Amino acid sequence: MENTILGLSVNARMLGLAIISGNQLVDYHIQMRQGVWSSEKKELILASLHSWCERYTIKNIALSVPYETQLSSQTKELIESLKEHFNENNISFCIYSPKTLHAFYQEPKTKKEIVRELAEQYPELTYCYKKEMRNKHKYYIKLFDAVEVGKIHSQKLLRKRV
Repeated sequence: MENTILGLSVNARMLGLAIISGNQLVDYHIQMRQGVWSSEKKELILASLHSWCERYTIKNIALSVPYETQLSSQTKELIESLKEHFNENNISFCIYSPKTLHAFYQEPKTKKEIVRELAEQYPELTYCYKKEMRNKHKYYIKLFDAVEVGKIHSQKLLRKRV
């Protein structure tokens, strides 16, 4: 698929993935990797991403990262490994901080508002949205972060072409 974006939101135990093509949400997934951080866990994450990139012929990735103060040493290590992996595989990537993502909205929005709007735009996310609103411990938030960053990056690239 031409112009297909992999939206990605990661930390050391959760991985949100969203495949965006144009304005369409093609596929989405949340992965949870339990257990302590290890090189094996990192390699599992990289292998999983590699298969997604191959399946959808991904050449462009949008990576959502938390604020610097919220990054654990494990997440920093994972992000550095992702950068190396993308460079080695000639996949361009763009990193979006929360501040960068907030700049795309005309007026400030809460995380809840953004998640609700994404569920409205992509009805296939309604189930995840409803479950997330009931969850005490947020499970699907990385998925919604991945959809958001993928959507924003796709719109940014489409504007560049016009």
